[in-house]
Amino acid sequence: MSLIGIILGAFLLFYLQDRLYCRFWDKNLSVSLEFSRKAAVEGEECELCERVENRKLLPLPALKVKFQVSRELQFEDEEGVSSVTDQYYRNDVLSVRPFMRHVRRLRFRCKKRGYYWINGLDVVAGTLFLSGELPRSLESETRLYVYPRLWRSPEFSRLLQRLNGEILSRRHMLEDPFEFRGIREYSPWDTMRDINWKATARTGDLKVNMKNYTAQKAVRIFVNLEDGAVMRHEELLEASIRMAAGAAADFLAQGIRTSVYTNGPDIVTGELVGMEAASASWHMETINRGLARIDLSKRAPSFVRSLKEAALGQNEAAGTLFTVFISSDAQEDFQELLEECVRQGTDFCWICPIMEHGEEKIRKALEPYAQKIRVREGE
Repeated sequence: MSLIGIILGAFLLFYLQDRLYCRFWDKNLSVSLEFSRKAAVEGEECELCERVENRKLLPLPALKVKFQVSRELQFEDEEGVSSVTDQYYRNDVLSVRPFMRHVRRLRFRCKKRGYYWINGLDVVAGTLFLSGELPRSLESETRLYVYPRLWRSPEFSRLLQRLNGEILSRRHMLEDPFEFRGIREYSPWDTMRDINWKATARTGDLKVNMKNYTAQKAVRIFVNLEDGAVMRHEELLEASIRMAAGAAADFLAQGIRTSVYTNGPDIVTGELVGMEAASASWHMETINRGLARIDLSKRAPSFVRSLKEAALGQNEAAGTLFTVFISSDAQEDFQELLEECVRQGTDFCWICPIMEHGEEKIRKALEPYAQKIRVREGE
């Protein structure tokens, strides 16, 4: 009888714990994932914080936390990670006691510029005797911007210094209606609105207000991510994005109003990425976020069809606007657009990233405006 009692007791215990876990395992259980920062730069290290909190008496002897994350985020601890297409499928196993909070920090390196997210996770609990698995999907939304690394090379730095000198020397002096400089005698070309009636009444002669001057400077950066080559050179496209970030940072540091336009699609909206002109301190973050969200897995549309009107149009006063084209692609229609800029009198330069031992055929009329920047493999 004692043996039968033990067997029946064991069976009853097994049945009860199975029912207990099936009903209560996920009660007062919270699991979340969160990146330690909202933004990082290519090559930097960051952390993914995995939090599990069990606020009940029931222990969880084996809890699996599963989620997918991009392979461009390289975790130091590769254990429990398997590759699925361009995603890592991570499976972390832990044991959680009653009323216990478990915090695990998963360190990783940001291998590549991009916009990364984790939109959910799966948790699978084992029963007390690990006789079965109890799955559940949970919401957990976290985002990470990985900004492009600012391109820095001796020839690129020299080019930026030269461009800064040209832009600053081309200041176009405009009258600022809000800056009062003084009063002078009336001249025949002065307008009625410039007359200072109080000074005129006091002196008996017509007097006009003198305005101060302000220097307006602006730069447009156009990034062409079209690649007409048979073998796609993604390295050159990434270099173009880094050069755009480096140039924008340099211009903004000089207080120059800077805008960036690209024919690269936004990974979230699908629209072409572009940032309007500004010179405020926060504008570099706006530019970095936009460049981070460019999706190079999709072919960029034709630069000429997408941005010709913007490239040929000038919203600023003549002489105050300088245009920088960054394009590793030298297709005929693109060079024809640049020749049209020459005929129109647009102040511009063409930065052409090429591989270290590569070459691009540049038309003779564009040679004074073009600057080739060599890109070494893996740079």
